Amino acid sequence: MSKYRLYIDESGTHDYSTSEDLKHRYLALVGVCISEAQNVERLQPGMLELKRIVADDPDDLPVLHREDIISKKGVFAKLNDPQVEASFNKQFLSLITEMEYTICTVVLDKKSHLERYQQAALHPYHYCLNMLLERYTFHLGEQGGRGDVLAEARGKKEDQALREEYTRFYEHGTYYRKPNHIKQVLTSKELKLKPKTKGIVGLEFADLLSLATKLDTLHAYKVLPSLTDNFCKTIVDNIQKKYRCSTSGISKGFGKKLVN
Repeated sequence: MSKYRLYIDESGTHDYSTSEDLKHRYLALVGVCISEAQNVERLQPGMLELKRIVADDPDDLPVLHREDIISKKGVFAKLNDPQVEASFNKQFLSLITEMEYTICTVVLDKKSHLERYQQAALHPYHYCLNMLLERYTFHLGEQGGRGDVLAEARGKKEDQALREEYTRFYEHGTYYRKPNHIKQVLTSKELKLKPKTKGIVGLEFADLLSLATKLDTLHAYKVLPSLTDNFCKTIVDNIQKKYRCSTSGISKGFGKKLVN
């Protein structure tokens, strides 16, 4: 069996909100599923090359974080040079198009969900996690593989609650995924958590895709009528074939999911 890992990152805030603002209303969890072979052969060296493009010191490589890259501050100030930025963007686009991996993104409309379920509403991050894990375990079965899950650490209290939610999924399953099916494909009953500052390239890669997949999913469900023509849209255009799909090639509901 091939071994896989799901790297998870989020876009948006974790608490419920009645705000209409896109950032606060919608929480997205993006999961990037990649085989151990592709991780070693393509992801690790590809992300290393990205870091070297902007690094001041080859022994002190930066952590790639989307907001820092966009702000072009600190070590990323080099991206103010059009030639450096073009080189960086070219390398990133090459990586996202040529590497083999699968994206699953779950977006929660927190405003609508809270209005519907009130006090019974599950924690937004945990709700999205369950839906993401459902899709991941289905995908592992489809690929005939097994794998584990690595997410970004967010704080002692939050991490403990997240570990407990993952274990609950592993032990009890959901309406759509029974425990025996889950245990056949997940290699660990425990969620792995690492801070992004550790330079875990899988987490960095998921972070760089998180906003693009969120906007793409909202567009697929017609929440957003169109996407701004910028580099984020270029990313969206280049990852369409990377989403988990049905046997007929439909990604909506399979690799892109909006929950109200």
